[in-house]
Amino acid sequence: MVLLQSGCLCCTMRGDLVDALETLLRDLDNRRCKFRRVLLETTGLADPAPVLHTAMSHPYLLLRYRLDGVVTAVDAVNGEATLDAHAEAVKQAAVADRIVLTKTDLADRGAARTDRWAACARSIPAAPILDAAKGEATPDRLLGSGLYDPDRKIPDVKKWLAAEAYAA
Repeated sequence: MVLLQSGCLCCTMRGDLVDALETLLRDLDNRRCKFRRVLLETTGLADPAPVLHTAMSHPYLLLRYRLDGVVTAVDAVNGEATLDAHAEAVKQAAVADRIVLTKTDLADRGAARTDRWAACARSIPAAPILDAAKGEATPDRLLGSGLYDPDRKIPDVKKWLAAEAYAA
């Protein structure tokens, strides 16, 4: 596990992200570590566009890594309000290849609230929704979604990624 402690991965820490991924590759090449997969976890309201742009455009990383998919977790209790209040939450759902709906077992009115959130998420449109409380978020359903393709997302995703190219 590598923890980037000096800032936000999604915007100010692109250099640290690249450095950490390059260090992992050097350690792999020098046989100091073994791995087949790297998972990047951001904070709950991170803008996904800078991270995706870095992973999809850095020349060295492109040679050695493959962006296999984006998984977004959404709290069924607060997800609807979060989507309404934070553009980053909408971006996370829009770029996702899988959405894991959490806390459905705790949500008020149970299925009604979960169904309302799922309908909201589908309107983005988004990825398949997996209910964590029902055990649907298994590794075989989360991983291996195939090479990340912004063309399979809403047009805003390509716009966000293009904006990152200029921001960098």
